[in-house]
Amino acid sequence: MDENAEQLWICKDHPPSLFRRFQFDGYNSLRIFLDRLADLSKETEYYPDISFGLNYANITVYASNEKVLSEDDKAFAQRVDELIDPT
Repeated sequence: MDENAEQLWICKDHPPSLFRRFQFDGYNSLRIFLDRLADLSKETEYYPDISFGLNYANITVYASNEKVLSEDDKAFAQRVDELIDPT
């Protein structure tokens, strides 16, 4: 995860997790993001916790081993960031 992206995610210790709130300009943008996230989750078999409203999504990535965040957990969070503006 690059330094700027890491600052956008909040790292929590109990339980070990990364949290980020994504804000959108409307439901259509949110829906596109959620569809992309669903595709990424299917591809990686990694399913974060998601809550959302009209123009936001809260994403929590829990430590896959339940003890400490791994590089794979951080890499997944970075891939979630890339869903906003995929290149």
